[in-house]
Amino acid sequence: MQDLDVLFTLVEDDQRLQTYRRKKWLRTEEFRQWLGQDALLELTMDQALELYRASGGRDSSVFKANTIEDIRDGLDFLLYDNIKLEGRFDECAAPGGAYRLEGTGKEFPSYLLCLTNPSLFAVWNANAEGLLKQAGLLAASLKRGPMGIRYLDALEALNQIRTRSGRGDFREIDELAYQAARK
Repeated sequence: MQDLDVLFTLVEDDQRLQTYRRKKWLRTEEFRQWLGQDALLELTMDQALELYRASGGRDSSVFKANTIEDIRDGLDFLLYDNIKLEGRFDECAAPGGAYRLEGTGKEFPSYLLCLTNPSLFAVWNANAEGLLKQAGLLAASLKRGPMGIRYLDALEALNQIRTRSGRGDFREIDELAYQAARK
């Protein structure tokens, strides 16, 4: 296990981190506006593709196979439906989920949740799992069971890292995970 102080320190002058931050978090306010419940009715495919790419999505041609109506419905369900978070996440991220979009997995819905409320929701991706592993917090439960419950487990573990590191929100934890994966 790596020294936790190293894991919890962002090297701010790292050019790769600055590029990552620009791609993923620079347009947070603009993206949040697109994701407002009323604004979703007007979301365009170009905007949806920008969100997909910012989340780390790499297969735009597959993502474009989704209709804009399906994308709008899925985002509305994830962000605004009144069922429990784990149920919404499961339907949006699990294979066969009613609102899972082509070309996406757990990264896209977790990014959108973090984007809309970074003090409450974390990004769950390979970098986050790597950070949890290095910090000794990667639970076996993250590899099996319903996707929504697994997200809650990841969120709890990432919150421990946020608390230990003194970071303000989960965007910074995402950046820590990104940098830790590059060391």
